[in-house]
Amino acid sequence: MSRRTTLRTRLAALAAAAVTLAGGALVAAPAEAVTVDCGVRSTAQTFARWGDTNQYFVVQDGRFESGAASWVLTGGSTTVLGGETFNAVAGTNLRSLWVPALGTATSPTTCVASNEDSLRFFYKAPGIPFSTLHVSIRVTSGVNVATNDLDIDGSRYGWAPSQRIMLPDIRDASGRQYVTVTFSQRGLPGSWNVDDVQIDPWRSL
Repeated sequence: MSRRTTLRTRLAALAAAAVTLAGGALVAAPAEAVTVDCGVRSTAQTFARWGDTNQYFVVQDGRFESGAASWVLTGGSTTVLGGETFNAVAGTNLRSLWVPALGTATSPTTCVASNEDSLRFFYKAPGIPFSTLHVSIRVTSGVNVATNDLDIDGSRYGWAPSQRIMLPDIRDASGRQYVTVTFSQRGLPGSWNVDDVQIDPWRSL
């Protein structure tokens, strides 16, 4: 084998190794720092103990530990001492959003990319039959507006994780859409707590 052939073989091997390393870096990239169309999401398997191993990121001020400065609160809604009792998100867990009868709380607008499709959170029900927490999701894009609404039954007292709630899919050519979520109380009067409002950045439903 000539020296030129040997050198060419070694260069090919090095190139292959570089590709392997690059591929390994992509595979090994930490799940908690996923780059998407709307920016870098810091994610965690918040609902794993309930059989949902998907990664979630918290919407702006969605933990309520520092208040709800970017949320629109009406009718007496505010943040209070007492967070969800599962300690599902790392860090302090001292506060939550409080939504009384006639109160509403609307999140800041969140950019959602092509593979972000559902919402989850924790809630504390008042233990009052026919009292419901109304969840209204509003999505806008350059082409349309869509909503998805859900009522959560309040007859069983205490903290619980919500089900996965679908985000309407009306993305335009940019691959983005913009989401707000509003919590309100309906039915028989009762006060609700909401904590750790999060979106799943993987299209997994």
